[in-house]
Amino acid sequence: MITMCVAAAACTNLDEEIYSKIAKENFFTSEEQFARYSARAYSSLQHWGTEKSYWTFDMLITDEACTPINPNGGWYDNGRYAEVQNHEIPFSNVLLEQAWDFCFNGISACNDVLDSFAEVEREFDGKNRVVSEVKVLRAFYYFMASCYWPNIPFATTKKMDGYPEKKDRAFIFDFVENEIKDNIDHLAVEPSSEYYGRVTRGVADFVLAKLYLNAEFLIGKAMWKEAADACKDIMTCNNGGSWYKIVDNYKDLFAVHNEYCVEGILAIPFSTIYTVSDHYAFLIYMSTLPVNLCKPLGIPADAWDGIVAQPDFMASYESGDKRKEWTWMFGQMKDLAGNNLTIDIPDPLDDTKSVTVPYIIDPYMPEEAYSTHRTALQGARIGKWEYQSDGTLTGGQVGMENDFYIMRYSDVVLMYAEAMIRQNKAAEVAGNADLAKIRTRAGLVPFSAADLTLENIYQERSHELAVEGWHRQDMIRFGKYLGAWWNKPAKEQKDFNLSIPKSALAANPNLSK
Repeated sequence: MITMCVAAAACTNLDEEIYSKIAKENFFTSEEQFARYSARAYSSLQHWGTEKSYWTFDMLITDEACTPINPNGGWYDNGRYAEVQNHEIPFSNVLLEQAWDFCFNGISACNDVLDSFAEVEREFDGKNRVVSEVKVLRAFYYFMASCYWPNIPFATTKKMDGYPEKKDRAFIFDFVENEIKDNIDHLAVEPSSEYYGRVTRGVADFVLAKLYLNAEFLIGKAMWKEAADACKDIMTCNNGGSWYKIVDNYKDLFAVHNEYCVEGILAIPFSTIYTVSDHYAFLIYMSTLPVNLCKPLGIPADAWDGIVAQPDFMASYESGDKRKEWTWMFGQMKDLAGNNLTIDIPDPLDDTKSVTVPYIIDPYMPEEAYSTHRTALQGARIGKWEYQSDGTLTGGQVGMENDFYIMRYSDVVLMYAEAMIRQNKAAEVAGNADLAKIRTRAGLVPFSAADLTLENIYQERSHELAVEGWHRQDMIRFGKYLGAWWNKPAKEQKDFNLSIPKSALAANPNLSK
């Protein structure tokens, strides 16, 4: 009888103890647990490496790379790539939309994580550090968005009534600056393996340096001294030296297994196993390689043969600059054993037949290659990141193993040099050992004080950081962006700003074109 009464009482008690889930107040008890939960914000960075992303958009909207129609008629895509190449980008362009989504999906993920953190009352070591990491990461996303769009939606929580309000660049600039300054002292100073792929003090200073370096464009106020100071903080962060170093071998930064490289400040970790999808995989091999190069390189994939170098950019390299061949694939193509390859192309005398010729890629396409199509032998391919030759890269959604150093120390050194030159302090930079090493490892003579001109530092940035996602900012800052280049006419001042994508306008009535 007693047993039956207990059973009856139990049937009316619906407050079950669930063992398959852990309540937030019980889970959030350490920095490690906070850090694991913050991975939701960091994973948004992995969209950087996809075929349609902020990164590829930056390449294609500048003079670095382009996507002419390929020999098989591919990559026209209703003219979306030509729109980007010509800087005639409608609000319906999917590449524009993907660049927007990179920023605002990242912001949304950060807000979601921070909302959950705000509910945790328990205090523990490292709690403020992880909160500050996510806040600085959110500031980075806002900074990147403001470089493309002059007015953007702003929110610091997902728990709000109505739609995010539109804010201008001046507001976003102040927010990013203050958010970094308010949080930088909570961040890890030493970039140990524990903080690989996470926001550290070096990351925060890097974003500040970029913010100040581009201040004249963003808010109409030059802040060169502030930019130099932020760079100097990174260059002297370890008792007068730096935690970060210029590595001896440039290609180490882009190798298949390039984790924990001392030149890297913030890595986006990628994996052939864990980042496998068209939203989170590093897919440059699919975007740039032609099918008939894949097998000789040990890649069992039918790659898409799309992105190639723009001829003007290829012509801009200084004689002897090894980064040209380290970044681009051109000239005689070889297999893994070093043997010269051949290729079958249409017979120029009879297009019903084919002829076998040496597989020699010409990096200097004629202008008509964009208006019609390029041939199989035109256009240098991207070869900056080492391609895995063990059969792992099978195509589709299988991404590369190489991590992407979205922030690295050589960029800091070059930003510092630029900021000093703009303050007429080139002589103070001429003897910098790190700046000299950037040049010597590329096979070039270090800059003298007389060599440290804005034009030379622009070219140095262009070639050191080629196709790494920063070139549009550089072109704007150095007065190059409105000019004409290969198959792109000169533009007007309004071309600095992009339209808000159609999908974003539909989702938020506070926004307008």
